[in-house]
Amino acid sequence: MRKSTLILTAFFLLLLVSSSCINQRTQPHSFVCPVVEQNCSPQVWSGIPYDTSAEAVSVQKKYFVFEPVKQLNTPNDEWCLSFITAKQAVLTFADENQQRAMLVRMLEDNRASLESGVGGPLDGSMGAFSFKKNNEVVFSAALAENLPASSELFSGKLKGNVLVDVISFGPEINGGAISWESHPALSADGNVLFFASDRWMDTKGVDLWFSIRLADGTWSEPVNCGDSINSRCDEITPFVSRDGKHLLFSSNGHETVGGYDIFQAEINNTFWTAVKQQDQKTLKNFNFFSNVRNLRPPLNTPFDEIFPSSPVDEDSLLYYSSNQFANEPAAIILRRGGFDIFVRRNVVKESKDYTAKKKIAEGDVPVGDEAKKQPVIDISPTYELEGTVYNDKTKQPIEGANVIVKEIPETNTYKDTKSDRFGHYSFKLDKGREYDILAEARNLFFSHFSLRIDALDTVKKVSQNIYISEELTLRINFPTDKWNTPYKYVLDSNGVETSFTWEKELDVLADNIKNSKELIDKIIFVGHTDDVGSDDYNMQLGQKRVEFIIAQLIKRGVSAQILEGKSAGESELIKQFTGEDIRMWRKRCRRVELRKVMKTG
Repeated sequence: MRKSTLILTAFFLLLLVSSSCINQRTQPHSFVCPVVEQNCSPQVWSGIPYDTSAEAVSVQKKYFVFEPVKQLNTPNDEWCLSFITAKQAVLTFADENQQRAMLVRMLEDNRASLESGVGGPLDGSMGAFSFKKNNEVVFSAALAENLPASSELFSGKLKGNVLVDVISFGPEINGGAISWESHPALSADGNVLFFASDRWMDTKGVDLWFSIRLADGTWSEPVNCGDSINSRCDEITPFVSRDGKHLLFSSNGHETVGGYDIFQAEINNTFWTAVKQQDQKTLKNFNFFSNVRNLRPPLNTPFDEIFPSSPVDEDSLLYYSSNQFANEPAAIILRRGGFDIFVRRNVVKESKDYTAKKKIAEGDVPVGDEAKKQPVIDISPTYELEGTVYNDKTKQPIEGANVIVKEIPETNTYKDTKSDRFGHYSFKLDKGREYDILAEARNLFFSHFSLRIDALDTVKKVSQNIYISEELTLRINFPTDKWNTPYKYVLDSNGVETSFTWEKELDVLADNIKNSKELIDKIIFVGHTDDVGSDDYNMQLGQKRVEFIIAQLIKRGVSAQILEGKSAGESELIKQFTGEDIRMWRKRCRRVELRKVMKTG
């Protein structure tokens, strides 16, 4: 085998194999190496890889394309995509020493953008998600108060970008404080839950299990998926196909190309009959899974491939995570590395009819005989973005505000303008592209948002007013007692992660200050903490966080002479929303507020 026992104990992802502890890339808090005699001896896969050469593609009517998902991967770890709909998913990723989750919009099959973070009432690392209709969700989490290698399964609902009505599956599914249950996968109807568990760790390592939803809404005692699925190695990250015919999963057993490979097994129809009849005796005593097969290179590599998922038919579109670029010298430059999200797309060569429809959608309207055969679809490739820039406090229009458009993920200005005497601005933008639109005023701060209109959308005008504040709240999210290691993404006003990193937010702030530096007398920063800890401790913590922000702005070229910081500690706590979880409230309390003092005369 390429590697032996690997346990990422600080994260929801637990990868177990046989004899010793190693870590190939990500450094967690600590390692746990249980003594396990698994006798894990996978066979070497010896099949024929998919031929993806140009010569083979040229003679095939349909073929697979294997590629990283654009605009989603970073040099850190992106673990998995869990689909809510065909166009929206939750990405689970590594952020410092925690696992976090963000809503993702699928712009194309091979391109995505981050929308916002996913908040919830649990303190710890969030793992994989599995959704059914009405945004019902099952997910795993490693709670901060539990042992590092433990993980539990929870259910709840996703309301906007916040998890609500969250409850534990309890001892029937979760094995206890030292047990590990993770990687949940709901069937399409929500009546079967597959998951990975180490409850038979003493003999077999991590296995796949299932439980069925009973008539009273509770869940049955877990059933092991059996020897056709579970080897003496480890089986993790299950996924059920939408039609219920296949169970996909990762394993470092069976016949592997190397490390963890993705496999597909058939589910017998009698399984679903027994589930419908709630025949627990049959479910416990029969093997319903067969014909386990490796999904072949180039999907599987000598590295690790985990977390298969699909919003549709997995033969048409299959997403997965792989660390095949982990040791690539140019990984940071290419914005990838660690575990990255990949997609396998089944490409069907365009027919003449499809090509004609595509030309119409792109604005290439046919003429002559061709026009008589095809309907004319009025879809413009561009649209107008327009709106008014207001002072958020006075609600008065702002003349001369800078409005800047950048095409994500680029950092250079794509277009810019100034608002007219009525505060109005407008741009002509291309559909099918994602933009970051920022407005700022010299005596105020800034406001920005992201926008994308689908290529086939018939809209011609989008109206978006922008409000700029006289005071700014930086919701750079710090761990409870930390001051110089922010979490990756800043928070919104509800305490949920946005798609903007704290570095980008400070870049924008630094530019805003420098653009009006001749008008500024000083900028006053006030650091705030939550209510955990003593008054004296929190005063010092708030001051250190302010000093961290100031130091970062100075690095970005802001003059230290105009920056003044102080701490309010926990003396000015934010009012808690009705029904708001205390953890979310404390996140919102940990903030830095800014105020510009302009020169007079």
